[in-house]
Amino acid sequence: MRPVRLEVEGFTAFRSPTAVDFAGAELFALVGPTGSGKTSVIDALTFALYGSVPRLDDRRAVAPVISQNLTEARVRLDFTVEGDAFTAVRVVRATRSGGATTKEARLQRGDEVLAGTADEVTEVVTGLLGLSFEHFTTCVSLPQGQFARFLHDKPRSRQDLLVRLLDLGLYDRVASAARQRAAVARNQAELAAGQLDRLAAATPEARREAAERVAALAELGGRLADERPQIDELEAAVAQAQGRADEAAAQVRLLDGLAAPEGVAELAAELAAADQARRRCAELDDEAVGAVADAEQQLADLPDRRTLDAHRADHLRRAELAGSLDRGEKAEAEAAAAVADATAAVERSRVTLAEATAERERVRVALRALALVPELVAGAPCPVCGQDVAQLPDHAPPADLAVAEQAVADADQAVAAATSALTRAQTQQARVDEKLARVRADLAALDERLAQAPDLDQVERDMALVTAAEGALEKARQAERDARRAVAAANRRHEQLTTREAQARRAFDAARDTVAALGPPPAARRDLADDWAQLVRWARERSPALAAELASHREAASKARAEATRRLEAVAEACRAAGVDPGRQGRWPGEAVAAAHAHAEAEVARIDEQLATAERLRADARAATESQQVADALAGHLAANRFEKWLLDEALHQLVAGASEMLSELSGSAYALAVDARSGGFAVVDHTNASQVRSARTLSGGETFLASLALALALADQVAALAVGGSARLESLFLDEGFGTLDPDTLDVVATALDELGARGRMVGIVTHVRELAERLPVRFEVRKVGGSATIERVDG
Repeated sequence: MRPVRLEVEGFTAFRSPTAVDFAGAELFALVGPTGSGKTSVIDALTFALYGSVPRLDDRRAVAPVISQNLTEARVRLDFTVEGDAFTAVRVVRATRSGGATTKEARLQRGDEVLAGTADEVTEVVTGLLGLSFEHFTTCVSLPQGQFARFLHDKPRSRQDLLVRLLDLGLYDRVASAARQRAAVARNQAELAAGQLDRLAAATPEARREAAERVAALAELGGRLADERPQIDELEAAVAQAQGRADEAAAQVRLLDGLAAPEGVAELAAELAAADQARRRCAELDDEAVGAVADAEQQLADLPDRRTLDAHRADHLRRAELAGSLDRGEKAEAEAAAAVADATAAVERSRVTLAEATAERERVRVALRALALVPELVAGAPCPVCGQDVAQLPDHAPPADLAVAEQAVADADQAVAAATSALTRAQTQQARVDEKLARVRADLAALDERLAQAPDLDQVERDMALVTAAEGALEKARQAERDARRAVAAANRRHEQLTTREAQARRAFDAARDTVAALGPPPAARRDLADDWAQLVRWARERSPALAAELASHREAASKARAEATRRLEAVAEACRAAGVDPGRQGRWPGEAVAAAHAHAEAEVARIDEQLATAERLRADARAATESQQVADALAGHLAANRFEKWLLDEALHQLVAGASEMLSELSGSAYALAVDARSGGFAVVDHTNASQVRSARTLSGGETFLASLALALALADQVAALAVGGSARLESLFLDEGFGTLDPDTLDVVATALDELGARGRMVGIVTHVRELAERLPVRFEVRKVGGSATIERVDG
């Protein structure tokens, strides 16, 4: 796997959209301050491929990769595998529960989508690279804190990684395929043996007997070929004689069946009577048409009924209006009298109201005067007029003011009631006058229309004449309709009889045509009954001669049939003697003999085929046995406790040899690596201490880094040479730890080793704080924090 371009947004330190272009960067360094996001670049690359990063405790938890206070992280990686270009995309979105989910994930090759979910992308990438996530972070991307995992892994874990990296599982698959082939070959041999048992009846003796039967049936077929023409000739004679007999019998039946249909004699008389009735109905129809014309003229000469109806209605309306006028004039007089009475009542009530009002005022004045009496003093001035009061007045008791006021109220109500009555009387008088005016106007209009019209009696007489004329016209029209129905019925009857005559003539022609071959006499075609009588008479005379011909043909057919039956029986007996069922009696056994002959030949061919098959099966059984033995031997040689163990040991020793050489350079010949024969783990040969061999776990931090780096470089350098075809694709190596612990000389050795590894066609990337090491590499990516988000700048040396 070789990265080409990485795009991130919202991923850990990279809050803003950021792109890393790896094109042409065979050897590069990611350099920058602590916490700037250098490791996040390797994490993003790993996450795009496997959906996780080494720093996560829970590989399934993806929420930590989202930048703080953001809700989404996007990663896109364009990469190649052995020259084929791929694109991996993963989008992580935060959920309300505080977690996150990968809502979008896909892996593409060009426009082809290889995977569409997060799990599918991881599965396809694992198969494509030949590495799981754990193996990838062990030998391709070596993250912080796990750099020495391969050095300190248990032997079994290292063995599993080497098997995956070197594709040593191929030999296990070869052994499994060999065992399967051995089983298949064993089954084939057993199957061939079973088939040979079923072919035991296919012997040379059986073939000879089958060939003899073929010859016998061929001879029988020759005899049938000689007999068939004679039997065919006899059967033809039978068919010819029988055909002539059948023809004669049919002709006799036709002659005997000739008879004139019932009613032929009466048909001509009925047709003549129908023709006469049709002519008589036509005459009656003409008379009815003339009567209708006369009645219509009589009605046309009389006044129009609608005009008479209008005159009559006007006369009746005038009489009705005259009565209304008399009643209206009486009502007019009554309304005028009612208005006069109501007017007089109004005047009386107003007089009464004036009198009651004057009386009420008088009572009020008397009561006011009476109220001043207690204040008067004889000789003193009057408070009203100012004159001296000579003598105190003596007033009689005043009238009751309430009674006076009630009288005013009653009089006022009487005025209102009289006024209302006057209004009603005037309204009624106006309605009477309006209605009377309309009646007089309508009466004047009728008198004007009736000025030139006849009187009512004349109108009634004219209407009686019109009614009589209309009745006469309807009777004439009914008679016309009856006459036309009679004409139609007569025409239908005539047409029916004409059709019957035509059908009877066609029936006669058809009957004569059936015996035309016998030469019947010609028909005169003037009288159908005479034509039928002549034809029936001829048939009775011709029938006896045909009966004699029929008997002669039947006798000839019987003799030919008996001879054919005798010959067929002889042939059938010969078939039975040859073991062939001839079938039902009277049937030609040629097909049965031919089928038996074909079956016998097929039997010979089957035996020949079985003999050849048996020979082939014996050869197949021998070949299957040999193949089984070879496959069993190969499976035994490739057993896991033999061949694969030997290969793993050889690969591990070569890896250790390469790593020891690299470690010797890195440590100034102080250390070498070896494999502990007892534990299977890595050991260190300490040349500074009399070449003492001790566990790799006893190395210091810096020494552990050098040993791990030596193993990583050796693994990347030698895995392609050690692996079989289809192994893991270790086209890149990413290192993220430990360079700060190295002295300048060791750094120089490490830089040279990395440069050589990059020159061998692999991409090598390191994450370091050591500026001197980064500047020695041809490409470096400067990682910085700007405005809360990490940025990357590529610098080519």
